[in-house]
Amino acid sequence: MTKTCILIGAPIDTGQRRAGCLMGPAAYRVAGLAQAIIDTGNRAEDWGDLSMPALRPASCANPAVHSLAETVGWTEALAGAGERAMAAGFPIFLGGDHSLSLGSVAGVAAHAAAAGRPLFVLWLDAHSDYHTPLTTASGNLHGTPVAYIAGRPGFDA
Repeated sequence: MTKTCILIGAPIDTGQRRAGCLMGPAAYRVAGLAQAIIDTGNRAEDWGDLSMPALRPASCANPAVHSLAETVGWTEALAGAGERAMAAGFPIFLGGDHSLSLGSVAGVAAHAAAAGRPLFVLWLDAHSDYHTPLTTASGNLHGTPVAYIAGRPGFDA
């Protein structure tokens, strides 16, 4: 069965403090990801990179948390893109740091819920990523996606 794979760039680096993640989407493209997908007999559509949305104020009681407004903005943008992409094919998100999972999984979940279908997520990572904004000692929000997906409290920025 041929699938339409939709590439969505998410040049995000706000979930952590190391430089370099912004280059991820471009690196995947330069490496020939779209052609590799086509070579498997599927179609590839590149929807380009998402842009940082307009920010709205966000706050957290944990003073270690950084870039909260930016991460919330990216989460909302990615959720919308994920939901739209699911309606058109199979989204592949090109990151960026893995805080992109906050929005990408939320968008796919919204599409699944609207279709009355279950959503299963296989999470492979060196860490559980089950912190919340209130429990993270590092303040790096890329360590929170699984907690967000699981509905843990503390994500009401």
